[in-house]
This record gives sequence, C-alpha cells and structure tokens, in this order.
Amino acid sequence: MPGLKAACPPVRAFRASRWGGGSVARMRAGSECRCRFRWAESVDGLPPRSVFRASGWDDGSLLMPAVRRDALPLPALLSVAFVALAIEADNVAEQQLAHRTTSFGGERGAVWLPSLAMWFNCVRGLSDGDELTVAELERRVRMGTNLDGMRRWGFITVDGVGRVPRRPGGAGRPHAKRGSVLALTDWGRAADAVWRPLPGMIEARWRERFGAAAVDRLREVLVSVAEQIPAALPDFLPISSAYGRYSEPPTRDADERARDGELSLISLLSRVLLRFELDCDHGARLPLALWSDLVRVLDSSDPVAVRELPALTGVSKEALNMMTGRLEKAGVVLVEPRPSPARGKQLRLTSDPGVRARAAMPQRIERTVQAWEQTYGSHTIAQLQTAVLAIAGDGTRDVSPLFAGLTPPENGWRTQAPPPRLLPWHPQVLHRGGYPDGS
Repeated sequence: MPGLKAACPPVRAFRASRWGGGSVARMRAGSECRCRFRWAESVDGLPPRSVFRASGWDDGSLLMPAVRRDALPLPALLSVAFVALAIEADNVAEQQLAHRTTSFGGERGAVWLPSLAMWFNCVRGLSDGDELTVAELERRVRMGTNLDGMRRWGFITVDGVGRVPRRPGGAGRPHAKRGSVLALTDWGRAADAVWRPLPGMIEARWRERFGAAAVDRLREVLVSVAEQIPAALPDFLPISSAYGRYSEPPTRDADERARDGELSLISLLSRVLLRFELDCDHGARLPLALWSDLVRVLDSSDPVAVRELPALTGVSKEALNMMTGRLEKAGVVLVEPRPSPARGKQLRLTSDPGVRARAAMPQRIERTVQAWEQTYGSHTIAQLQTAVLAIAGDGTRDVSPLFAGLTPPENGWRTQAPPPRLLPWHPQVLHRGGYPDGS
C-alpha cells in the first residue's frame, strides 16, 4: 500500500490478521518493522486518516460510515481517546495545582500530585462542604477510592485525622471503615477549584484542535448510547476496572438518563467504555483489560523481554507488573530468565490457557459489538466507531491526532519518562494515583 512505511510507528503490537488472531506482528526496538497493519488510503482528497465515505460529508452530517476492518477494536478506540483526554487534563493540573512529586519535591505541606481520577472518585463528592461517611461517598460517586492515599497525600481527613508520619505496621494511621467520616482539607478544596473546570477546558481544546463538528459528532453518538444504558455507571473509570473487578451497578431512573447530554466528554467516554467492558467480561475468564494491555502482544513461541512491554503497550511498568502477577497465577503467562548473554526476564504465553485466552477475546469483542448493534442500532455503533476513529486514529504517536495535545509541561514529571509510542488499549486506573496509563 502506498505510504505504508511512512505511517508505520516505531513500535507496533497489531496482529497480522486485523487485531485478532494470527502471529504477533510487533517490532522490537532497532529492528526492521514487521507491522502488517493497514491504514485507510486517501479518498477524494481526504486526509489518509479519514475513514469516512465522501458522501458522509456532503452536507456536514454523518451518514453511514465505512468502518475499516483494520481499525482498532471499539473498546481500544474509546480507551485511547479517554486516556489522551485524561493525560491532557493532568498536564494542565500539574501547572496550576500547588503540589509535590516524588521526583521534584514541591511546596512544603502541599498535596502529592495524583490524576484527575481522584477528583472524580473522591474530591468531587466532598466538594460541597459536607462531611460524608465512606459509604455515603461511594454511593454519591458510584465507586471506591484510595482513602488511605487521599488522606496521606493531603486531600482529606478520616475521622478528623489528616496526614500522619509513616510508622512501622501503620501505627497511628486511621483505618477507614464504612462509617468513618470524610472531609476535605484546605489543600483538597484548592485542588477541587483546579480540577473542576478541566474536563470542560480540555473538551474546548479538542473542539479547536479537531474541529467543532468532529467533537460534536462524537458527543452526539456517545450521548445516544449512554442515555440507553440503564445502569447507574460512575462518571469516570473506577480503580477496580483496571483489574476487571467492577461489579454490575444498580439501575437508574429515566430522569437521570435524560440528563446524560450534560455530561462532560470524558464522562461519556468512560460510561460507554465501562458498559462495553462489563458486557464483554460477562462470563469471561480473562478480563478485557488484561487482554488489551498485555496478553494481545504476547505469543507462546516468541517471548518478549519484560523491559520492552511498556513500549509495546503504552502502559507503565508498575501496571504491567501487577497484570503479570495475576496472569502468572492464572497460568496464562510464563515469566522466565532471558537466554544468555541477555539480561533480565522475558514473558510468553502458555500453550494453554494462554494461547486459547488470547484467541478467544477478539471473538468475544466481536460478539459484544454485534450485541450492541442489536441493542443500540447498527447505524449508531458504526457512527460511534467512525466518530472516535476520526479523532483517535490508531493510537500511536506517529499517526494519532491525539498526541498533538500530550506534550508534558516543561519540568513536568512525565518529561522524566520515555515519551509513549502508543496509548493503552484499556485504561489502567490504579490505586497509585489514578493515572490512566498506570503511571
């Protein structure tokens, strides 16, 4: 295909046959590209990333889109858009919020810097000034949080106790119970003032960067799906979703569903992605999150050096370590020393259940998409895939338009890490601070 080499990013983890089965088509650092991923050709002067039929743009409306078979799967498209939006918001917060970090220190007494996730799952629920019990906060935000971390980092008090020095065995540290009372500190209220406008601010930046029509189309179709979801989903991906352990929530009333159009873009992306994850994981032995961010880049006969995994997946080594531990216990992967003279460890799939689990997930994703077409309408799901694909591209630095907004601030903590070559196929919102790539 013309222009393939120019479009190939330096590290790829796409399968030879679409994103599903077949042998691994990844590229090691410094080696010749083995990527067989195909991107859309230019059509009637439209940019190569466009996957819309020309007729879909005749009157500015989105008609039936042409979704290419080589595009990312729907949950991966939703993920890379969600992750990019969250990282861009985090970069702004880092510039505006008085904070400390492990690498750079900071203002004495200031909060440690977590991600926007911790505003959604904790600070926002307490921002009206009320003191809430742990149970009340979870009902309000519809998810749990890292209470000990938020207290230790300076955002909240637990039963009136804020930061306490670390002591052996956790002595002197309050242990939150369901009835423990939570409240924001002064630092927490200051952080709320910084975080609160960020979802709308970044959405406005996207409208300028990608065009108001493109963002409006994405919002419109996300709302169309979200308002048909009966479950009372949270406004951000929960911490537990990274481990594939978020349980089915209760239903909500029609009045709330009618207000979904007021949600921020990141909340709409979150709800739709979480609904897909819950549907896809129902009855599955391997969670979508683990397949998306690790299993899909592995093979049984071609081990991968552990140090290469962050570049292949876009996920932090800490998140990868946690996933590897779970998969090793389940018998899906093997961790072994690299052959001499190489150093370190390598990872490969077991013949069974590893290879079987890798092959089963693409089929499960396809079945979930087909079920969604029945539930929400095939035209709506095609519009959803096309609208997010126009903004997200393939999620790689070389091709995806999303990377235009992901340059970290000068002296920001992300400048200390190698720049990502792709965004995660599933967010890894961990207890460590809620960063969407598990950092």
